[in-house]
Amino acid sequence: MTSQTYPAKQHLLKTAKNLGADTGVIFVRGGDILTHPDSDTEYEFHQDSNFYYLTGVKEPAFAAALDIASGTAILFVNSVSADEAVWIGVPPSLDDYRATHGFDQAHYTADIASVIAELNPAQIYVLPHHSTTQLGKLLLASVPVDTEKLITAVHEARVFKDDHEIAVMRKANQISGDAHVQLMHKARVGMNEAELRGQFVGLVLSQGCDYEAYGSITARGRNAAILHYTKNNMQLDSDQDMILVDAGGTLKNYASDITRTWPLGAKFSPKCRDIYQIVLDMQKAVIAACVPHKQWEDMHILSNRVAAEGLLKVGILKGDIDSIMKNFVVGYFMPHGIGHLIGIDTHDVGGYPTGTERINVPGLRYLRARREMLPRMAFTVEPGLYFVDAILADAKANPDVAKHIDFDMVAKYRSVGGVRIEDNIVITETGNDNLTSCPKEIAEIESIRASAYA
Repeated sequence: MTSQTYPAKQHLLKTAKNLGADTGVIFVRGGDILTHPDSDTEYEFHQDSNFYYLTGVKEPAFAAALDIASGTAILFVNSVSADEAVWIGVPPSLDDYRATHGFDQAHYTADIASVIAELNPAQIYVLPHHSTTQLGKLLLASVPVDTEKLITAVHEARVFKDDHEIAVMRKANQISGDAHVQLMHKARVGMNEAELRGQFVGLVLSQGCDYEAYGSITARGRNAAILHYTKNNMQLDSDQDMILVDAGGTLKNYASDITRTWPLGAKFSPKCRDIYQIVLDMQKAVIAACVPHKQWEDMHILSNRVAAEGLLKVGILKGDIDSIMKNFVVGYFMPHGIGHLIGIDTHDVGGYPTGTERINVPGLRYLRARREMLPRMAFTVEPGLYFVDAILADAKANPDVAKHIDFDMVAKYRSVGGVRIEDNIVITETGNDNLTSCPKEIAEIESIRASAYA
């Protein structure tokens, strides 16, 4: 269960600790509503992620501050006029907002400059993408404003999840995982990819999610070889195909990110089963290896070795496994990283601490995180294997890589398209906690798919 009060003050204090400053004021402001050009139709509002982390406020045009020395957390509330209240309703009182979000004080945004001036700060810390105009010209003229240090401090705070965040993410995973299972039960040959996407969105919203965590992917057959496939408009026309569903809901501004791949018929075809089992072995090996103090990039390398063993067994790869690994051959079948940090954002912040560079080799260059795994970090684990024509053409043109690939076997498996399996985990003191409870074993999936045609 999550606590009723969002831990905004704890997040502000955690960020201030990362700043390493004993005095000064942190000032942040939320996003504003945007309107489509030449219309009165608003874009759907999503709160600035850093602001939400520090405040728990979903509404637009709010701001917040922390007086570092005293630890006083101040919320600045957007004032709603009587005319506006006709359309959006009468808002809570200042004290209601203060109590709901766990702040020490609450004031209206019109009073930002005067309230912060009374704190007499020696320094103000702001985010580089946040406007400072509400601080007022006099305050800005007399107090230095740092626009660089706060972003790193917030990002590092967001990397480590507290109990509230983990509980929300677990619930988001449960809702989204249940929706994935419903799609496995309902999908039939003759449907359209768009129908499955629409059903998924409806299911997660009906169970309390705020919105899709990202644009859902429902890719059948060869479409699954497109990593971020977004068309979602093809007919499901063959029971020999698989469908890859990469979809998650956002609950209380925290994302889930789950992928399942399963047959459109009652059973996996032999070729689909081969590739699916390799990816499942990759994921299970990585999840078992995710423990504190290991490096995230080593999880990617582990997944590649398991993949190489599996692809050698089915005859797609050939030769010595050490040479295969040395030449990064699996990177031509798994061109993305093994996973990423997850939290308020699906691809959450903090993956590359200051000074950390990317590894410029196939597959590894697309890792979204390179850092030591530590307790309370949340990651996705999402190995995949894909038959992408353009990438395999590059492999064929590279003699050191091509010597390890049987391209006749590649042609036989090309119709598989792609397979990805993705769970969300949190690193614990001794291992990890898998937040995703959704069938992925072949026998489990085939049992569900058989019931779909019963």
